Amino acid sequence: MKKNINILGSCVSRDTFGMSENDGGFHIEKCVTNSGIFSLCSPKLSDEILCSEDDFPNSGHYYQRCAVLDINKNVFDYVNESEFDYIVIDFVNLMSKQVLQVRMKNDTDEENFTYITRTQAINENPEFLENAPFDVIKSFNAYDDEFTMMAFVYQYAEMIQQHFDQNKIIILETKPMERYIDNEGNIKLFSASNNIAKKTRYISEAYEVLENSLPKAHVIKFPNVEVLCNANHKWEVHLFHYISEYYSYALDCVRAVAGSADRESEKILLRRIKSLYEQLIRERYSCTADGVYPLVNKSFISSKSVRLGEPVTICLNAEGGTGKYSYEIFIRKKLERNWQPLDFEGGSSMTYEPMHFAVYEICVKASDENNVVKKEYFEFVVH
Repeated sequence: MKKNINILGSCVSRDTFGMSENDGGFHIEKCVTNSGIFSLCSPKLSDEILCSEDDFPNSGHYYQRCAVLDINKNVFDYVNESEFDYIVIDFVNLMSKQVLQVRMKNDTDEENFTYITRTQAINENPEFLENAPFDVIKSFNAYDDEFTMMAFVYQYAEMIQQHFDQNKIIILETKPMERYIDNEGNIKLFSASNNIAKKTRYISEAYEVLENSLPKAHVIKFPNVEVLCNANHKWEVHLFHYISEYYSYALDCVRAVAGSADRESEKILLRRIKSLYEQLIRERYSCTADGVYPLVNKSFISSKSVRLGEPVTICLNAEGGTGKYSYEIFIRKKLERNWQPLDFEGGSSMTYEPMHFAVYEICVKASDENNVVKKEYFEFVVH
């Protein structure tokens, strides 16, 4: 029977399951990934319902729900609505989201304010803030108010203790990374304006507070190697959007927690999984210091010259990167502008029978699980 998982954190936790078929064999019961720690730890602005999903018509249902839960301060109630086997928590969105300080309209008491998160739904529906029953006093980044943010970290740890059984909590450690793979497989540095060192210090301290406050929680440690970020990630490039190996690692760790008979066995297994993935990541990405992603397209064609009516075979092969390669094949007559896709249904090769006397060009695109694409071009003559 599938284990029920709730998520309170960011897309890192959600993608741990979503990157795998059928959510990795788990059932995701409740998921909230659009609330920041300022909002979760601050009081309700009013006992009234301040908004509903109808206030965010330009957003999908999930983002509507997250915004409503955040603004009405119902996140913990929602997460606890149904039974779950484990709740996965991470600190990415808790600390990195933009914050809005708000006060009810016509309220002149400067002490009557709260914080809400500038969620995706608010960004997609700017008219909401114009018509909301509250005014925005100021907007700021959570990292800009270090004192309040870290005070909320301690408060958040207490709230987690109050709302959830520690034995059901899985803390998923995350870190902002300095380098990423771009769309063409080059390794690049994030801009210095991201203040990665500062964010690393904050988030490391936050995890330390949370883990010390929840000694019975299960902890998935971040690998002790560089885990590159990925511009080809489904949610685009970001300091916390990692290569696919990280999500495989985190999912295997969740499986270890869910399947272990006792805590001692779990700790041994988690250490073993961490060691194996650290070795795997080192081996796959050890040559990235020079800025080259280790995916190589080694495809080739059977001949550079064929007679009319004879087929040419396109042999598909790739090495490096992250396995489970996929291929796309395109063809055109030389000097033609547009490439035409060939109907390729899988396998290690395909044959193509040209219909005209001409010089043909073939493009083979090889991609891996990180969606990095390496292209190879070939030319053959039909005579």
